[in-house]
Amino acid sequence: MTQIFLLGTFHFRDSGIDFYTEETQRQLWELNERLSKFKPDAVALEIPTHAQETVDVNYQKFSLDDFSNYEKMRKENLGTIFMFGNTHPVLYNHEQIQVGYRLGKTIGANKIHAIDDDTALGIFPEEMPDHIENTFNKHMEKMRGFEKHETILDMLKDINSDEWSYHNQQLYLVPNVVGAGGSYAGADWFGRWYLRNLRYFANLQKLCKNHKRIFALYGAGHLYIQRELINLCEDMELVDYREYL
Repeated sequence: MTQIFLLGTFHFRDSGIDFYTEETQRQLWELNERLSKFKPDAVALEIPTHAQETVDVNYQKFSLDDFSNYEKMRKENLGTIFMFGNTHPVLYNHEQIQVGYRLGKTIGANKIHAIDDDTALGIFPEEMPDHIENTFNKHMEKMRGFEKHETILDMLKDINSDEWSYHNQQLYLVPNVVGAGGSYAGADWFGRWYLRNLRYFANLQKLCKNHKRIFALYGAGHLYIQRELINLCEDMELVDYREYL
């Protein structure tokens, strides 16, 4: 039986938070201390598996001392990575670095595990009818109600809640009916979302063969499906995030 500590996160680079300040780093070190108490024997991140060699190089280049060098984090990067069809710089304002790499180095992990698949969901292919869009927007408003927070830790507590996860999953489920009996545009779009998550989960299953305590950091939008799959798997035990946050 492998314990899985699944933590959903917001995407740091889009948050508007300045991660290169003493206060933000203090918050992240506090989070790191809480996560470390889980004592993981593997850290898995939302990075495509085909980029594992790149991750290995970047992770070895990275040092915990970087988090004390604000100018270095602002001006430099850890290299580049190819994903979703494009090459991107590996910047320090990513959750994979600020949370995942930090935790990995803290526990003395030799490597970080890339377990994502970069199957693109794509733009929704058809216009949603008004009644579908209204329901969609209702759930969007419910999610926005969780955005008021003072610290990164508070934000993570909110978006890992069952209520937030439920409303987020509705954003994929509600449009599923679009094109029913004809183009099935909604179902095909939703299916691509499940495909990515199933591939994600397959890589997590594989990682369980050699590890007993895995910390996995995903975008919080994946929480609903991944929790469901972990709970269905007889070889996994889902850890309650509230024990650590």
